[in-house]
Amino acid sequence: MRIGIDANPLLGDRGGVGWHTYHLLKALLDLKEEGAEVEWVAYVRPGALSACAAALEPFRAAEIAGRLHWVESGKLGMRWRGWVDGLDLYHGTNFKMRTSGRFGGVVTVHDLWLDRYPRYSTKLLGQRVSFYRTKRTAWRARRVITVSDHSARDIESLYGLPRNRITVIPNAVSDDFRPVQDPDAPAQIRRRFGLPTDRFILFVGGADPRKNHRTLLRAYAQRADRLKDHCLVLVGDIHHRFGDMAHTARELGLERHIVCTGRLPLADLRLLYSYATVFVFPSIYEGFGMPVLEAMACGAPVITSSTTSLPEVAGDAALLIDPENAEVLGDALQRVLEDAALRKTLRTKGFERVKDFTWDRSARWLMNLYRELCAVA
Repeated sequence: MRIGIDANPLLGDRGGVGWHTYHLLKALLDLKEEGAEVEWVAYVRPGALSACAAALEPFRAAEIAGRLHWVESGKLGMRWRGWVDGLDLYHGTNFKMRTSGRFGGVVTVHDLWLDRYPRYSTKLLGQRVSFYRTKRTAWRARRVITVSDHSARDIESLYGLPRNRITVIPNAVSDDFRPVQDPDAPAQIRRRFGLPTDRFILFVGGADPRKNHRTLLRAYAQRADRLKDHCLVLVGDIHHRFGDMAHTARELGLERHIVCTGRLPLADLRLLYSYATVFVFPSIYEGFGMPVLEAMACGAPVITSSTTSLPEVAGDAALLIDPENAEVLGDALQRVLEDAALRKTLRTKGFERVKDFTWDRSARWLMNLYRELCAVA
Protein backbone atom coordinates (compact mmCIF):
# COMPACT_ATOMS: atom_id res chain seq x y z
CA MET A 1 0.00 0.00 0.00
CA ARG A 2 1.08 3.55 -0.68
CA ILE A 3 -0.48 5.92 1.84
CA GLY A 4 -0.32 9.71 1.66
CA ILE A 5 -0.60 11.71 4.86
CA ASP A 6 -0.89 15.39 5.69
CA ALA A 7 2.21 16.04 7.81
CA ASN A 8 1.79 19.83 8.08
CA PRO A 9 0.61 19.61 11.73
CA LEU A 10 4.14 18.39 12.59
CA LEU A 11 5.55 21.79 11.71
CA GLY A 12 5.86 24.91 13.82
CA ASP A 13 4.30 25.27 17.27
CA ARG A 14 2.56 21.91 17.67
CA GLY A 15 -0.76 21.93 19.44
CA GLY A 16 -2.91 18.91 20.20
CA VAL A 17 -3.36 18.02 16.51
CA GLY A 18 0.37 18.34 15.89
CA TRP A 19 1.30 15.95 18.68
CA HIS A 20 -1.50 13.58 17.62
CA THR A 21 -0.04 13.48 14.09
CA TYR A 22 3.52 13.11 15.39
CA HIS A 23 2.84 10.18 17.70
CA LEU A 24 0.50 8.41 15.29
CA LEU A 25 2.92 8.61 12.35
CA LYS A 26 5.80 7.45 14.57
CA ALA A 27 3.72 4.49 15.76
CA LEU A 28 2.66 3.61 12.21
CA LEU A 29 6.28 3.59 11.08
CA ASP A 30 7.24 1.44 14.08
CA LEU A 31 4.76 -1.32 13.20
CA LYS A 32 6.62 -4.47 12.16
CA GLU A 33 4.75 -7.12 10.21
CA GLU A 34 1.59 -5.04 9.80
CA GLY A 35 3.36 -2.08 8.25
CA ALA A 36 6.32 -3.68 6.52
CA GLU A 37 4.97 -3.34 2.99
CA VAL A 38 3.49 0.15 3.41
CA GLU A 39 5.10 3.11 1.71
CA TRP A 40 4.35 6.54 3.16
CA VAL A 41 4.23 9.87 1.36
CA ALA A 42 4.18 12.77 3.82
CA TYR A 43 3.05 16.14 2.45
CA VAL A 44 4.30 19.44 3.84
CA ARG A 45 4.07 23.03 2.70
CA PRO A 46 6.67 24.50 0.31
CA GLY A 47 9.99 25.28 2.00
CA ALA A 48 9.25 23.16 5.07
CA LEU A 49 11.91 20.52 4.49
CA SER A 50 14.71 23.03 4.96
CA ALA A 51 13.01 25.46 7.34
CA CYS A 52 11.68 22.75 9.68
CA ALA A 53 14.38 20.10 9.35
CA ALA A 54 14.77 19.71 13.13
CA ALA A 55 11.05 18.98 13.59
CA LEU A 56 11.24 16.21 10.99
CA GLU A 57 14.50 14.67 12.23
CA PRO A 58 12.76 11.93 14.31
CA PHE A 59 11.49 10.46 11.02
CA ARG A 60 14.91 10.40 9.38
CA ALA A 61 15.49 6.65 9.83
CA ALA A 62 12.27 5.79 7.97
CA GLU A 63 13.25 8.24 5.24
CA ILE A 64 16.70 6.66 4.85
CA ALA A 65 15.13 3.19 4.71
CA GLY A 66 12.96 4.34 1.80
CA ARG A 67 9.69 3.82 3.68
CA LEU A 68 8.88 7.51 4.04
CA HIS A 69 9.01 10.10 1.26
CA TRP A 70 8.58 13.83 1.84
CA VAL A 71 6.78 15.94 -0.75
CA GLU A 72 6.44 19.72 -0.61
CA SER A 73 3.24 21.04 -2.12
CA GLY A 74 1.04 24.11 -1.89
CA LYS A 75 -2.73 23.88 -1.51
CA LEU A 76 -3.45 24.21 -5.23
CA GLY A 77 -0.91 21.56 -6.21
CA MET A 78 -2.25 19.06 -3.69
CA ARG A 79 -5.33 18.39 -5.79
CA TRP A 80 -3.29 16.28 -8.23
CA ARG A 81 -0.73 14.79 -5.86
CA GLY A 82 -2.67 11.60 -5.21
CA TRP A 83 -2.54 10.73 -8.90
CA VAL A 84 1.01 12.03 -9.49
CA ASP A 85 2.41 10.10 -6.50
CA GLY A 86 0.41 6.92 -7.12
CA LEU A 87 -1.36 6.88 -3.78
CA ASP A 88 -3.71 4.11 -2.79
CA LEU A 89 -5.23 6.20 -0.01
CA TYR A 90 -4.79 9.71 1.38
CA HIS A 91 -5.23 10.64 5.04
CA GLY A 92 -6.04 14.25 5.91
CA THR A 93 -4.99 14.51 9.55
CA ASN A 94 -6.43 17.94 10.31
CA PHE A 95 -10.04 18.38 9.14
CA LYS A 96 -9.07 18.76 5.44
CA MET A 97 -8.69 16.22 2.62
CA ARG A 98 -6.78 17.98 -0.16
CA THR A 99 -6.29 15.00 -2.47
CA SER A 100 -7.21 11.32 -2.74
CA GLY A 101 -5.77 8.02 -3.87
CA ARG A 102 -6.96 5.08 -5.91
CA PHE A 103 -9.29 4.12 -3.07
CA GLY A 104 -10.19 7.66 -2.07
CA GLY A 105 -9.29 9.29 1.22
CA VAL A 106 -10.02 9.54 4.92
CA VAL A 107 -10.10 12.62 7.13
CA THR A 108 -9.62 13.07 10.87
CA VAL A 109 -12.09 15.42 12.55
CA HIS A 110 -10.80 15.85 16.09
CA ASP A 111 -13.68 17.81 17.59
CA LEU A 112 -16.52 20.15 16.71
CA TRP A 113 -15.82 22.78 19.36
CA LEU A 114 -16.34 25.81 17.14
CA ASP A 115 -19.31 24.26 15.37
CA ARG A 116 -20.93 23.77 18.78
CA TYR A 117 -19.81 27.19 20.07
CA PRO A 118 -19.50 29.39 16.94
CA ARG A 119 -19.44 32.59 19.03
CA TYR A 120 -15.81 31.80 19.88
CA SER A 121 -14.65 31.60 16.27
CA THR A 122 -11.86 34.04 15.40
CA LYS A 123 -12.36 33.63 11.65
CA LEU A 124 -13.10 36.81 9.71
CA LEU A 125 -16.41 35.47 8.36
CA GLY A 126 -17.30 33.48 11.46
CA GLN A 127 -17.67 29.71 11.67
CA ARG A 128 -20.41 29.13 9.07
CA VAL A 129 -18.08 28.77 6.06
CA SER A 130 -15.76 26.39 7.95
CA PHE A 131 -18.74 24.36 9.13
CA TYR A 132 -19.99 23.73 5.60
CA ARG A 133 -16.47 23.10 4.28
CA THR A 134 -15.72 20.45 6.92
CA LYS A 135 -19.17 18.92 6.50
CA ARG A 136 -18.60 18.63 2.75
CA THR A 137 -15.18 17.04 3.37
CA ALA A 138 -16.71 14.53 5.79
CA TRP A 139 -19.28 13.46 3.20
CA ARG A 140 -16.60 13.21 0.49
CA ALA A 141 -14.29 10.99 2.59
CA ARG A 142 -14.51 7.23 2.47
CA ARG A 143 -14.38 7.30 6.25
CA VAL A 144 -14.21 9.99 8.92
CA ILE A 145 -11.82 9.21 11.77
CA THR A 146 -12.35 10.81 15.15
CA VAL A 147 -10.88 10.39 18.61
CA SER A 148 -13.84 9.66 20.90
CA ASP A 149 -17.41 8.37 20.89
CA HIS A 150 -18.51 11.84 21.92
CA SER A 151 -16.95 13.40 18.82
CA ALA A 152 -18.51 10.63 16.69
CA ARG A 153 -21.93 11.54 18.05
CA ASP A 154 -21.27 15.22 17.33
CA ILE A 155 -20.27 14.45 13.73
CA GLU A 156 -23.35 12.30 13.30
CA SER A 157 -25.73 14.91 14.69
CA LEU A 158 -24.20 18.09 13.22
CA TYR A 159 -23.14 16.77 9.81
CA GLY A 160 -25.81 14.10 9.40
CA LEU A 161 -23.15 11.51 8.56
CA PRO A 162 -24.20 7.88 9.14
CA ARG A 163 -22.47 6.30 12.13
CA ASN A 164 -21.12 3.47 9.99
CA ARG A 165 -18.99 6.00 8.10
CA ILE A 166 -17.28 7.17 11.29
CA THR A 167 -14.40 5.28 12.93
CA VAL A 168 -13.25 6.05 16.47
CA ILE A 169 -9.51 5.70 17.06
CA PRO A 170 -8.61 7.23 20.44
CA ASN A 171 -5.62 9.37 21.21
CA ALA A 172 -3.05 7.99 23.60
CA VAL A 173 -0.32 9.10 25.98
CA SER A 174 3.33 8.91 25.01
CA ASP A 175 6.14 7.36 27.05
CA ASP A 176 7.50 10.88 27.50
CA PHE A 177 4.97 11.31 30.30
CA ARG A 178 6.12 9.41 33.37
CA PRO A 179 6.71 10.27 37.03
CA VAL A 180 9.78 12.37 37.81
CA GLN A 181 11.54 11.10 40.91
CA ASP A 182 13.97 13.69 42.21
CA PRO A 183 14.20 14.69 45.89
CA ASP A 184 15.36 18.16 44.85
CA ALA A 185 12.43 18.70 42.45
CA PRO A 186 10.00 20.46 44.84
CA ALA A 187 12.59 23.11 45.74
CA GLN A 188 13.60 23.39 42.10
CA ILE A 189 9.98 23.94 41.03
CA ARG A 190 9.37 26.61 43.66
CA ARG A 191 12.56 28.46 42.72
CA ARG A 192 12.18 28.23 38.94
CA PHE A 193 8.53 29.23 38.77
CA GLY A 194 8.45 31.55 41.75
CA LEU A 195 5.74 29.66 43.64
CA PRO A 196 4.53 31.27 46.87
CA THR A 197 3.95 27.84 48.49
CA ASP A 198 5.61 24.43 48.40
CA ARG A 199 2.44 22.67 47.27
CA PHE A 200 0.35 23.52 44.24
CA ILE A 201 -2.76 22.78 42.20
CA LEU A 202 -2.04 22.43 38.48
CA PHE A 203 -4.14 23.55 35.50
CA VAL A 204 -3.05 23.12 31.87
CA GLY A 205 -4.97 24.75 29.04
CA GLY A 206 -4.31 28.47 28.96
CA ALA A 207 -6.87 31.23 28.49
CA ASP A 208 -8.81 29.48 25.72
CA PRO A 209 -12.43 29.89 26.90
CA ARG A 210 -13.27 26.22 26.53
CA LYS A 211 -10.52 25.26 28.99
CA ASN A 212 -12.56 27.19 31.56
CA HIS A 213 -9.93 28.84 33.76
CA ARG A 214 -12.54 31.32 35.05
CA THR A 215 -14.59 28.67 36.85
CA LEU A 216 -11.43 27.22 38.40
CA LEU A 217 -10.31 30.64 39.65
CA ARG A 218 -13.76 31.35 41.10
CA ALA A 219 -13.76 27.97 42.84
CA TYR A 220 -10.33 28.71 44.31
CA ALA A 221 -11.34 32.24 45.36
CA GLN A 222 -14.41 30.94 47.22
CA ARG A 223 -12.16 28.74 49.36
CA ALA A 224 -8.95 30.75 49.41
CA ASP A 225 -8.72 30.52 53.21
CA ARG A 226 -9.02 26.71 53.14
CA LEU A 227 -6.70 26.29 50.14
CA LYS A 228 -4.04 28.87 51.07
CA ASP A 229 -1.36 26.18 51.60
CA HIS A 230 -1.63 25.43 47.88
CA CYS A 231 -1.02 27.98 45.15
CA LEU A 232 -2.55 27.59 41.71
CA VAL A 233 -0.20 27.05 38.73
CA LEU A 234 -1.76 27.88 35.36
CA VAL A 235 0.06 26.58 32.28
CA GLY A 236 -0.65 27.76 28.74
CA ASP A 237 -1.19 30.99 26.86
CA ILE A 238 -1.93 33.71 29.41
CA HIS A 239 -3.86 35.89 26.95
CA HIS A 240 -6.64 34.98 24.54
CA ARG A 241 -9.07 37.01 22.50
CA PHE A 242 -11.86 35.79 24.78
CA GLY A 243 -10.05 35.69 28.11
CA ASP A 244 -6.99 36.57 30.17
CA MET A 245 -5.89 34.42 33.09
CA ALA A 246 -3.84 37.11 34.83
CA HIS A 247 -6.67 39.65 34.51
CA THR A 248 -9.22 37.21 35.96
CA ALA A 249 -6.88 36.48 38.87
CA ARG A 250 -6.54 40.21 39.61
CA GLU A 251 -10.31 40.68 39.48
CA LEU A 252 -10.70 37.98 42.13
CA GLY A 253 -7.84 39.28 44.28
CA LEU A 254 -5.75 36.15 43.74
CA GLU A 255 -2.52 37.69 42.46
CA ARG A 256 -0.49 36.36 45.41
CA HIS A 257 -1.87 32.84 44.99
CA ILE A 258 -1.54 32.40 41.22
CA VAL A 259 1.43 31.68 38.97
CA CYS A 260 0.93 31.88 35.18
CA THR A 261 3.83 30.12 33.44
CA GLY A 262 2.86 30.52 29.78
CA ARG A 263 3.57 27.59 27.51
CA LEU A 264 6.18 25.11 28.75
CA PRO A 265 8.45 22.49 27.17
CA LEU A 266 7.65 18.85 27.79
CA ALA A 267 10.29 18.38 30.49
CA ASP A 268 8.85 21.23 32.60
CA LEU A 269 5.31 20.00 32.09
CA ARG A 270 6.28 16.49 33.17
CA LEU A 271 7.91 17.92 36.29
CA LEU A 272 4.79 19.89 37.26
CA TYR A 273 2.45 16.95 36.59
CA SER A 274 4.65 14.74 38.78
CA TYR A 275 4.64 17.03 41.83
CA ALA A 276 1.19 18.62 41.67
CA THR A 277 -1.01 17.75 44.63
CA VAL A 278 -3.90 17.61 42.16
CA PHE A 279 -4.39 18.30 38.46
CA VAL A 280 -7.61 20.12 37.52
CA PHE A 281 -9.03 20.10 33.98
CA PRO A 282 -12.55 21.61 34.08
CA SER A 283 -12.89 21.94 30.30
CA ILE A 284 -16.29 22.81 28.85
CA TYR A 285 -15.70 20.89 25.64
CA GLU A 286 -13.09 18.34 24.53
CA GLY A 287 -12.86 16.04 21.55
CA PHE A 288 -10.57 13.89 23.69
CA GLY A 289 -8.62 15.59 26.50
CA MET A 290 -4.99 14.44 26.34
CA PRO A 291 -3.83 16.40 29.45
CA VAL A 292 -5.96 14.08 31.59
CA LEU A 293 -3.92 11.06 30.50
CA GLU A 294 -0.64 12.99 30.66
CA ALA A 295 -1.32 13.92 34.28
CA MET A 296 -2.33 10.37 35.21
CA ALA A 297 0.79 8.95 33.56
CA CYS A 298 2.92 11.22 35.76
CA GLY A 299 1.06 10.27 38.93
CA ALA A 300 -1.16 13.31 39.51
CA PRO A 301 -4.63 12.81 41.02
CA VAL A 302 -7.14 14.25 38.53
CA ILE A 303 -10.33 16.29 38.75
CA THR A 304 -12.03 16.81 35.39
CA SER A 305 -15.39 17.51 33.76
CA SER A 306 -18.31 15.11 33.62
CA THR A 307 -19.20 16.35 30.12
CA THR A 308 -18.29 15.71 26.45
CA SER A 309 -15.46 13.17 25.94
CA LEU A 310 -13.79 13.51 29.33
CA PRO A 311 -15.66 10.71 31.15
CA GLU A 312 -14.59 8.35 28.32
CA VAL A 313 -10.96 9.26 28.86
CA ALA A 314 -10.92 9.43 32.65
CA GLY A 315 -13.10 6.42 33.41
CA ASP A 316 -13.25 5.88 37.17
CA ALA A 317 -9.71 7.20 37.66
CA ALA A 318 -10.72 10.84 38.27
CA LEU A 319 -13.27 12.88 40.18
CA LEU A 320 -15.83 14.12 37.64
CA ILE A 321 -17.52 17.49 38.21
CA ASP A 322 -19.90 19.90 36.49
CA PRO A 323 -17.49 22.34 34.82
CA GLU A 324 -19.98 25.22 35.02
CA ASN A 325 -20.40 24.99 38.80
CA ALA A 326 -17.63 26.72 40.78
CA GLU A 327 -19.00 25.55 44.11
CA VAL A 328 -18.99 21.89 43.08
CA LEU A 329 -15.45 22.25 41.73
CA GLY A 330 -14.37 23.93 44.99
CA ASP A 331 -15.84 21.05 47.00
CA ALA A 332 -13.91 18.55 44.87
CA LEU A 333 -10.66 20.49 45.28
CA GLN A 334 -11.05 20.68 49.03
CA ARG A 335 -11.93 16.99 49.22
CA VAL A 336 -8.86 15.85 47.27
CA LEU A 337 -6.46 18.20 49.05
CA GLU A 338 -7.64 17.09 52.49
CA ASP A 339 -7.87 13.32 51.81
CA ALA A 340 -4.51 11.61 51.32
CA ALA A 341 -6.17 8.20 50.88
CA LEU A 342 -8.30 9.55 48.02
CA ARG A 343 -5.24 11.02 46.33
CA LYS A 344 -3.48 7.66 46.57
CA THR A 345 -6.50 5.86 45.11
CA LEU A 346 -6.75 8.29 42.21
CA ARG A 347 -3.02 7.93 41.47
CA THR A 348 -3.25 4.14 41.45
CA LYS A 349 -6.30 4.14 39.21
CA GLY A 350 -4.68 6.71 36.94
CA PHE A 351 -1.62 4.52 36.34
CA GLU A 352 -3.93 1.65 35.39
CA ARG A 353 -6.13 3.81 33.21
CA VAL A 354 -3.33 5.05 30.95
CA LYS A 355 -2.45 1.45 30.05
CA ASP A 356 -5.65 1.40 27.95
CA PHE A 357 -4.37 4.20 25.70
CA THR A 358 -1.23 3.46 23.66
CA TRP A 359 -0.13 4.87 20.32
CA ASP A 360 0.82 1.38 19.20
CA ARG A 361 -2.76 0.20 19.62
CA SER A 362 -4.15 3.28 17.87
CA ALA A 363 -1.73 2.75 14.98
CA ARG A 364 -2.81 -0.88 14.61
CA TRP A 365 -6.47 0.14 14.46
CA LEU A 366 -5.65 2.77 11.86
CA MET A 367 -3.65 0.30 9.77
CA ASN A 368 -6.58 -2.12 9.84
CA LEU A 369 -8.81 0.67 8.54
CA TYR A 370 -6.38 1.46 5.71
CA ARG A 371 -6.35 -2.22 4.73
CA GLU A 372 -10.13 -2.44 4.82
CA LEU A 373 -10.55 0.57 2.55
CA CYS A 374 -7.85 -0.57 0.16
CA ALA A 375 -9.20 -4.14 0.19
CA VAL A 376 -5.81 -5.53 1.16
CA ALA A 377 -5.98 -8.93 2.82
